[in-house]
Amino acid sequence: MHSLTWRVALGFALLTVLLVAGSGIYLYHALKLEMSLRDREELAGKIALFQKTLTFVPNTTTLREEPGLLTHFLIGHGNLALRVRSASGSIIIGSQSPLPNIAWRGVSPAIETLGGIGVDGQPWQGLAAAGRLANGEQVQLETWRNTHTQQALLLWYRNQILLAGLLATVVAAALGWLLVRRSLTPLVALTASAQAIHHNTLSQRLDTGKVPAELQGLVESFNDVLERLDRAFAQLSAYASDLAHEMRTPLGILLGQTHVALSRERSAEEYRQVLADNAEELDRLKRTVNDLLFLAKAEHGETLLSREPLDLEAEAQRVCDFFEIFAEERAVRLEVVGQLRVRADRSALRRLLNNLVSNAIRYSPPGESVRLTMEPSLPGIIIDNRPLGQLPDDLNILFDRFYSRGEKGKSHGLGLPIARAIARLHGGELRAEMRDGRLNMIARWGI
Repeated sequence: MHSLTWRVALGFALLTVLLVAGSGIYLYHALKLEMSLRDREELAGKIALFQKTLTFVPNTTTLREEPGLLTHFLIGHGNLALRVRSASGSIIIGSQSPLPNIAWRGVSPAIETLGGIGVDGQPWQGLAAAGRLANGEQVQLETWRNTHTQQALLLWYRNQILLAGLLATVVAAALGWLLVRRSLTPLVALTASAQAIHHNTLSQRLDTGKVPAELQGLVESFNDVLERLDRAFAQLSAYASDLAHEMRTPLGILLGQTHVALSRERSAEEYRQVLADNAEELDRLKRTVNDLLFLAKAEHGETLLSREPLDLEAEAQRVCDFFEIFAEERAVRLEVVGQLRVRADRSALRRLLNNLVSNAIRYSPPGESVRLTMEPSLPGIIIDNRPLGQLPDDLNILFDRFYSRGEKGKSHGLGLPIARAIARLHGGELRAEMRDGRLNMIARWGI
C-alpha cells in the first residue's frame, strides 16, 4: 500500500485496537478478581459466624432438629446456601438449592475453596471449614454462592468492551484518515506549485511560509536546488551566446575573404595570401575549441594530472624568459621573488603561469612591473601588476568565460578561467584581490 493516508489511518486503527484490547482485558480481569475477593470475604464471614454459633449448639441431634439455628443467617441472601456435614460425611443440614455434589475427603483442617456446577447446570463457588459443637463434636461447614449472576455480569461487561473497542477502532481510523488528509493539504499545494515551475520560470521559489515546520527543510533544500539549476541554466545560456558570438567573428572573416577572393579571377599569389589569412583564423578557432574542451574536462574532473615535486621559482623564471620579448615591447619589467617547491603537474603549472603572466603584461601600463612572488604561507604564487584601465567592482567577473577587458580580438577570454580550473584541479584556488592599487592574482595549491 503506497498511500500515506491509508497507512496512517490503518496505523491509528491498529493502535486503537491494541489500546482498547489491553485496557479491556485489564479491566475485565480486575473486575473479576474484585468480585471474587468480595465473594470470598462474604463467605468467610459467614463461616466465622457459623463456627461461633455452633459452640452454643449441644450436639448434632439438636442441629439436625433445629437447622434454623444456622440457616436464619441466610435470610435475605437468596444466592447463598449452607450445607453441614458430620465427621463421617453425612449431611446434617442440607440446602434446598441444587448444590454441586463433591467427593467427601473428610473435615477440612483449614478453609478450603470449593467449586462446581449444580445439578441445575449453574455455577457455584464456596468455602469449607471445620466447626465444633458444644460437646466437642466436629462437623464441616460449607457455604456456597451461586455465581451465575456474576458470570452473566462479566459476560455483559466483556461484550460491552468488545463493542466499545470496535466503535473506537472505526472512529480512530476515520479520524486518522481525516487528520492525514487535512495535514497533507499544504503538501498538495506545494506539489502544485512545484509542478508549475518550468525551464522558463526557474527563478520562482516555493513559499516556505505556507508549509508546516516539518517541511521547511525539504522546501528550503528544493529551493536551493532550483537556485543552482537557475544559475546553471543562465550560465549555459550565456555560454552558448558567448560561444556563438566568438565563433561568428572568425567565421564571418573567413566567409567574407572567401567571397571576395571568388568574386573575380586572381593571381596565384593573391589566392595564397587569402589561404594564409584563412589559416590564421582557423588556427584561432582551433585554439578556442581546444581551450573550451580543456575547461569542460577540467570542470567534470576528466583531466588527469601527473603530479611531481617542482621548483616553482624555476618554473616562474622559465615563463618570464619566454615572455621577455613581449614584456620589452610593452615596456614592462618582470620580477621573480622567493623560492618554493610544490607538487604539481608540470605542463598544467606552466599553462597557468603562462596565462597569468601574459595577461598581466598585456594589461599593465608601460614602465610598470609584473611581480611573481612565491608565497609559502598559501602555499602558492602571487602575480601582481598595476592594472591598465578600470576593473569591475566584482573581480570574480575576470574569471568569466569570454570576459574581455577592452582589447577584443587579441584575447579570447579563456585564459583566466583555464588558470582557475588548473588551480582547482590541484585542490587549490585562484582569486583576485586589489592591494595598494595593484591587482593580485593569488594562486593557492592544495596541500
